[in-house]
Amino acid sequence: MHAMTSAELRKPVEPVVGPRAWRFLTRLTAVTAGGMFIDGYIFAVIGVTMALQTFKDDLHVTSTWAGLISSATLIGIFVGATTFGLLTDRIGRKAMFLGDLAGFAIASVLMFFVQSSWQMFALGLIMGMAVGADYAIGSPLITEFSPTSLRARLTSFLQIAWNLGYVVAFLIGYLITRSYPHEWRLVLASAVIPAAVCLIARHGLPESPRWLLAQGRREEAEEVLAKLDWSLESGDFQAEEDEKPARFGTIFSRDYIGRTFFVSMFWSCLVVPYFAIIFFQADVLKSLRMSNPIVAALIGTIVALAGAVLGWFLIERVGRRKLLIVPLWVTGVALLIVAFDASLPRIIVAIAFFVYLFAYGVASILCGVYPMELFPTAVRTSGVGFSSSVSRIGAAIGTFLLPIALNHWSVGGTMAVMGAVCVAGAIASQFMAPETTGRSLVEISSKQARGVIRTDAEPLTTASSVHKPKVA
Repeated sequence: MHAMTSAELRKPVEPVVGPRAWRFLTRLTAVTAGGMFIDGYIFAVIGVTMALQTFKDDLHVTSTWAGLISSATLIGIFVGATTFGLLTDRIGRKAMFLGDLAGFAIASVLMFFVQSSWQMFALGLIMGMAVGADYAIGSPLITEFSPTSLRARLTSFLQIAWNLGYVVAFLIGYLITRSYPHEWRLVLASAVIPAAVCLIARHGLPESPRWLLAQGRREEAEEVLAKLDWSLESGDFQAEEDEKPARFGTIFSRDYIGRTFFVSMFWSCLVVPYFAIIFFQADVLKSLRMSNPIVAALIGTIVALAGAVLGWFLIERVGRRKLLIVPLWVTGVALLIVAFDASLPRIIVAIAFFVYLFAYGVASILCGVYPMELFPTAVRTSGVGFSSSVSRIGAAIGTFLLPIALNHWSVGGTMAVMGAVCVAGAIASQFMAPETTGRSLVEISSKQARGVIRTDAEPLTTASSVHKPKVA
């Protein structure tokens, strides 16, 4: 089979998305979004529970254990995303996509029976590992099935699901613990409900045809595509056969080190301030002189969700690059304004804080798009897993240190540091962010595009302008 030329790579024919393909892509997106919903959900219920004095008294939570418990899921994501991302590239997506959620469901049930701080930390760690695995598996799986024109819309929807999970869990946790503060175990264990539903819905999903082709399993890939009324000639699937097997070290090679650095950098600079701030949002807002910090925290989660929804609508209209760079600059400036809380009117500080959350929401959808596009199929889950791990260990450190910083510094000093992190991400993205809109996966991840792509996307040949491909 001849190697595809750059012209062929630039203009793949979009596969026709008929009824079967629509149903499958809808189901796949829904069950993957379920994993993101669960991630936001568990993060919120732990945060709400941690704010309860009854929880601290029942488990004898010291300040050290409070920091460890608050960062447990993030540490778990660091371990799980890297480990299971590498494993998934070796054994396939299908089995891991079920196994990680099963582990999460079991840990959720055990949350109801915790009796000490170390048990809470251990279960948080296990749940984080399961979530980390889902980060490395779910989004790449959608990416590997999606036509180019739908890829960003489907993968960016996952971040909306994360924010929705956080809002729902925050509401449930707040309403239950306000009336029944001793029922915090019930709040924690409630995560098993969405986990069980999602686990059942994932049963029967096929293996990624791109991964099968990369492994030389052509006939199996053809069978998967045929069930969607697609064939190897649909889109750029066939080009995956020209890709050579790769090792984990590929993401640090000359061809991909720039991408690995960029993805890890922008992802970290987005989530390090956000996770630290929202986990202790009520304390931060109290320090910022908000009259009702709990209600303000709830509003803040809704504002971030609204930003993610706007980002979802804009991603194909303005492109990846602008949608990342502009909001990142806004987040940095907004937090630097908040840093001057002592000398500014309270209303200005409040507006700046919510502008930060909204801008974060807009940019956050790129976390579900860029990483999946920039790595080749052979190491896609490894690359996504590593980058996710870097971002989460940074977020874990930030979450652990933020309450300490609030005690030793002013809230202004803490917010200034967080703002500087956002600015660093904006500067890195200004120089490195690629425009991948409208490009096929094979073209984006090809070694012909060394480092990080900076050229504008060329239009695809649309499905409406070609004949429907034959079913394999």
